[in-house]
Amino acid sequence: MSHEVDVLRQLINNGSLDEQEAMVRGIAQLAVDQGFENLSDRQQAVLQPHLTQACAGVEDPGGYHNDCNVILEGRALAVALEQEGYYGAVLCEDCVNETEQYAQEWERIKRE
Repeated sequence: MSHEVDVLRQLINNGSLDEQEAMVRGIAQLAVDQGFENLSDRQQAVLQPHLTQACAGVEDPGGYHNDCNVILEGRALAVALEQEGYYGAVLCEDCVNETEQYAQEWERIKRE
């Protein structure tokens, strides 16, 4: 299975394509069912904008946003979309690690 199919499956499962035209959702489902590489060039072009996404970045406890500029694609995007429900946003691996670090520090502070 290609990374494109992984991304499209997550977009469908998360409802991220629900606001798109029915054609986009239909082509995405076709890609999941039959493989992205089996789509026509025009069908692939319709889906291409959905195969990359900017990381949302994270805010530290002091309110400073890190302004992450990572563009997620492929397997990294599929993983970020899978974790979106847990973290509340599509985050790159570095921002996930930063979020986890803040959570651990907060837990340590609460224990003290």
